[in-house]
Amino acid sequence: MSNAHKHLPLSLIVVAASALLSLAACGSGSRLVKPVSVSETIAKSNDSATDAYTGRNGAGKATPIGERLTGGASTEIAANLAAPIDDLAAQLESSDAIIVATPATAPSFKVAMHPSTITVAPGESGSTNVTTTVTLGYDHALHLTTSNVPAGVSVILTPKLIAAPGGGTAVAEIKVHSSVADGRYAMEVIASDGTTSQSAKLTLNVASTGGPAATFQGCWYKHGSDSYQGVHVTVANAGTYSFNALLYSGATCNPNDWADEFGYGQLLQFSPDYEWTFWFTHFPNQTNMSAIWYVGNEQSQCVNYNVAPDC
Repeated sequence: MSNAHKHLPLSLIVVAASALLSLAACGSGSRLVKPVSVSETIAKSNDSATDAYTGRNGAGKATPIGERLTGGASTEIAANLAAPIDDLAAQLESSDAIIVATPATAPSFKVAMHPSTITVAPGESGSTNVTTTVTLGYDHALHLTTSNVPAGVSVILTPKLIAAPGGGTAVAEIKVHSSVADGRYAMEVIASDGTTSQSAKLTLNVASTGGPAATFQGCWYKHGSDSYQGVHVTVANAGTYSFNALLYSGATCNPNDWADEFGYGQLLQFSPDYEWTFWFTHFPNQTNMSAIWYVGNEQSQCVNYNVAPDC
């Protein structure tokens, strides 16, 4: 989940906030948060990334009879007993205990792009990361391919094979011929084990105009008693540029440690007359994190929030 704020006269804040409404979108594992004031903009978060980072999944404990036993997604235990479960094994041996087993979810894998949108000028190239993750003991090699690649564009995947058990990262290098017209192009990267396939969307923005000449300063944005991983952005060249931000656990922006994303290549109008501050809101006060920020075809260095100053 994330926020953005533009430093500008009050009469223009409403316009800026309205323009940023489209930063948010509903999707699988995401939620839309309605703004409560003009200075608060829309936020998008990945709930599964938050759960994995904070460790809320996998905390197992015994609970009183009649409640679900946490920590075991494939089995529910209901017993006609009055006392809480002090000795789970003993209770299961009781003739009063009823065990209801549900089928376990089959091992599976997912594929994602980080970032999922990239801006490249005609005649230039850029790159993004392909990340595959596996669950529940999945153990197969995955072959990576692309689809819907427009004429004049090539996508080179390195490596093309993710070795078993199937979790890993590849680099997608995107080359755009000088003849490709400006516009947004929707492509896909596909991971397959020969039987099952999963795909991830990759959006290419082709823009022939010069870049924003952006300056990025990673910083902590303070709001109330909390601090959030943010960035202060200025540009030398006015224009409409795509915006994206990636947050990672750990200090090195390791693609395998992805935690959150917002922007998703949304087009925003930047001007040298204003300064911008963007920030994530899903991981307040967590220092061992890092981020990469994107404006147009330019990006920040990896921001290490263990040492970042205040905004």
